[in-house]
Amino acid sequence: MSLMRNSLVASGAIFACRLTGMAREIVYTSLFGATGALDAFYTAFRIPNLLRDLFAEGALSQSYTSVASKTREAQGDAAAWELTNKVATQLSALMIAIVTLGILFAGPVMEALYSGDHSLAEQLFATDLSRIMWPFIGFASLSALIMGALNMVGVFGLPMLASAAFNVTSILLGLLIGYFIDPSFGPKALYGFACGVTIGGMAQIAVQLPKLSKTGFCWKPNFQWNDPRVRKIWGLMLPSVLASGVTQFTIFINTGFALDLQKGSVTALTTAFRLWQLPVGLFGVATGMVVLPAVSRMMVGDGRKEVAVHIAKGLRLVAFFAVPAFLILSILGTEFVSSVYQWGRFNQEAVRYTGEVLGAYSLGLLGYAGTKVVQPVFLALEKRWVPLIAAAVALAISIGLNYCFVYILHKNAAWLALTTSVVTTFNFLFYFFYLRRQLGGVDGRTLLSGLARIMAAGIFLGAVCWAGKAWFLQGFLNWTFPARVLGISLVCGCAGIVYLAAAFLLKTPELEAVRAKFLKR
Repeated sequence: MSLMRNSLVASGAIFACRLTGMAREIVYTSLFGATGALDAFYTAFRIPNLLRDLFAEGALSQSYTSVASKTREAQGDAAAWELTNKVATQLSALMIAIVTLGILFAGPVMEALYSGDHSLAEQLFATDLSRIMWPFIGFASLSALIMGALNMVGVFGLPMLASAAFNVTSILLGLLIGYFIDPSFGPKALYGFACGVTIGGMAQIAVQLPKLSKTGFCWKPNFQWNDPRVRKIWGLMLPSVLASGVTQFTIFINTGFALDLQKGSVTALTTAFRLWQLPVGLFGVATGMVVLPAVSRMMVGDGRKEVAVHIAKGLRLVAFFAVPAFLILSILGTEFVSSVYQWGRFNQEAVRYTGEVLGAYSLGLLGYAGTKVVQPVFLALEKRWVPLIAAAVALAISIGLNYCFVYILHKNAAWLALTTSVVTTFNFLFYFFYLRRQLGGVDGRTLLSGLARIMAAGIFLGAVCWAGKAWFLQGFLNWTFPARVLGISLVCGCAGIVYLAAAFLLKTPELEAVRAKFLKR
């Protein structure tokens, strides 16, 4: 139950982060709509946010956690904290250099992205926004290192809440500074929200420092970087930057292609991706965070069979939540977009467009959630270059499909989202089958028996969603906001009850485990 308990703690914290993140997107879309101005803001934020995703939920945090967990297991706390100081000092120097280069080259980057029919004013606007937000990556990267340190000692909830601090800070300060710049919240008010993003990065660090201090860590700059453990962290990290960030790189590539589509395409991709990430963050990211330190400790000895069982349980756990999430978002995607984003200047046309994009994204939800579980295991096994090969192939697929969809077939942004789904599914299958070969199996009996029950229960959930959409949610976009929220809640609530009932009757292992724990209490 340790895996499930820790995953649920991390999931609860991530749920708060995703909700506040969604609130941030609602503020943006309701004030500025699916317009070229908001497209510029999202485009300007894309590069520092891409690096944040790679560091905060990817390469740096995972690489550090893997090596530091092994160091702590073998040599004790003092050695682990000494390693942390060395990495923190080196990371600070690296981030100063990266932020400086990002600010200096923001102009040429935005010029490349805004090539074509876009005006010079749009390009300059995006450049200014980008320069304001570039320091965010420095703060976010240090926050990721702190998160890894807390994960190492078994603290999973608070590090995830750091993102909630970012979201709340960026909303409040964005509104305040934006109102000061332009009380009518025209495009120039986005400068205020750009400032809020950077200050929000500072808030991520501030909320974690007190807990880190209580663990026994004391910050002391350490420039003794000629340490094999430090080199191992960077050696694991550099190839896994691409490996763990395939989806993020795909989203960035999508942004470049989306700028050549109708206005609001970047906004549709971004807002739909936020809804798509909500369930993934709840179970995929959280379970992956818990699996990595546990697997790293197992690999100190000869624990490959134990690792295989742990991975099977992790995949089964995420599937229990991913299957209903996939079905709900694919069937009720437009209704969810309407319930969350249909405010102010985000009109019905934008809702339908974004709902179509979300439906395409949902096809890759199972693959993305599974990848969050199996990809970190490669770090524990120190198979650092294998994920890089998968990433290279996946990015080639992404570019090829996007070019075909946009410039040859002249499709809309939903097809760019479909590319993301194809890439994430490919990525998971590659990781899973390679890992299965390396471990001599992944406890297939445990995995398949659980998945079969989960899929069977999912059929009943999908039937309820289809029936609710066809018979109960007719004319949904014209309903009032309270009616929309009540309607979607009733349909999803009924579907969830049916799913849990079916899972109970089918004796789904995850539901059985939760039930047994409560009965024991």
